[in-house]
Amino acid sequence: MATTKNTRKSAAFGKTTLLAAIAASNMLKPEPVPIEELDAVIYVKRMGIGERDEYFEKMKDAPTDKGSSHSNALAFTLAVVDEEGSYLFADDKGEHLATDEDIEAVQKIPPLLIDKALNKFYEVNRFIKLSPQQAQDDADGELKNS
Repeated sequence: MATTKNTRKSAAFGKTTLLAAIAASNMLKPEPVPIEELDAVIYVKRMGIGERDEYFEKMKDAPTDKGSSHSNALAFTLAVVDEEGSYLFADDKGEHLATDEDIEAVQKIPPLLIDKALNKFYEVNRFIKLSPQQAQDDADGELKNS
């Protein structure tokens, strides 16, 4: 007896359905970063493409005369969020805001913690190019398991 292959494809998303599916998914859920030294977890932001543009604008406007620790501190304040994705460094409206005092405080954080947070932030937001194996592993499960 011959078997027939099911060639029916899934229905294509319309605009409204696509946007609703993304909003309901884990695709923009903050990424946990375990920090063993603190016996805690911090979260980094998963950005939409508009947020990435804003991030690059803020980083472009970072004062270069203040050194790389200033830029890394600013990047950290843009990266870390709470479990819901709200900036930890924010104004009363929830918009990102890192004061001079915030930057000075972050500059005193050990590089180990800054590096862990920023490396995960850069990875989940595709600021770094993944190896082919990392990309395949990501496609096979990261977003499904996030």
